[in-house]
Amino acid sequence: MKKLIYPIYCCLLFSFACSEDKDPVMVCGVINPVEDLAWLNAIKQAAESGSSSEYSYLAQATFEGETVFYSGTCHPLANWALLLLDCGGNQIEGEYTFADLGDSKIVWQPEDSRCQFD
Repeated sequence: MKKLIYPIYCCLLFSFACSEDKDPVMVCGVINPVEDLAWLNAIKQAAESGSSSEYSYLAQATFEGETVFYSGTCHPLANWALLLLDCGGNQIEGEYTFADLGDSKIVWQPEDSRCQFD
């Protein structure tokens, strides 16, 4: 009887160790917005080819419950304004600051990036 319990126990243990893959997170109707949204990919390509590309990045956040994107720079001598773009690549009008954004995360930065994020 003991010989039968150990194989059953091992089978049960391994059956609980396996997990099903979760569905990928969709953003703006796609899995990889930087590659799959043509307008966002164009911004990425322009940033990559710029003279200060190592200071560029793209970020995703939520603004008033909607997903938004913005491009930024961490260049120490740069002065730039926060411009939010919706899922269609349209600029969101109005006044807003970083404090108005939630769930902000970097979705792209070059391999040689000089930007450091907490």
